[in-house]
Amino acid sequence: MMKKAIIYLHGFNSASLDLQGNLLTCKEKLQVMQDFCAQKEIVFYTPNVDYRDFEAIVEDMLFEWNQYLDKSYDVLFMGSSLGGFASEYLAMKTGCKAIMINPAIKPSELLPKYIGISENFETAQPYQWQQANCEQFISYEQELESSTQRIDRTLLLDMADELIDSEKTLALYKEKANVVTYAGGSHSFEHIKQVLAVIEKLIFS
Repeated sequence: MMKKAIIYLHGFNSASLDLQGNLLTCKEKLQVMQDFCAQKEIVFYTPNVDYRDFEAIVEDMLFEWNQYLDKSYDVLFMGSSLGGFASEYLAMKTGCKAIMINPAIKPSELLPKYIGISENFETAQPYQWQQANCEQFISYEQELESSTQRIDRTLLLDMADELIDSEKTLALYKEKANVVTYAGGSHSFEHIKQVLAVIEKLIFS
């Protein structure tokens, strides 16, 4: 049976690992996913990424994907918020499946309100978010929009997301994705335990 790996990308101004490189298990979805992957013998790769350089993230993740491929792993991309956008893009590039959790659909329009942000929300590491950092996403959004490739994507939406309009996301994707919605919840996505059966089916089918 083919070995499985999940490449998981956190959201904007966030992190998956602390400064010592340990998983931020205070985040329920990371803790639940880590336990699930350990139980099912799935590699769970959760790097910290810097969204100021999206091109570098794409290159790094394609490199990791290639490494897994060389070792006969079947890879699935998964991400939350801006990581959801990234996983969709990477799925388009690789033909892998994507699981998008409360995804950011148009980062170039969503992120300008964060211009001037000066430290990472999770790690308190100082950094600057600028207009150019928002504009870099335009070409990736256009590439996704104009792509005719069939992308195998599953959307997990908490309908009470306070940061992103989940109704809009639903309308946009209901024809072209497998969408699982939950009433209530938040942008952090509070239904990870309920959705494990869906994730398991996706990775093992």
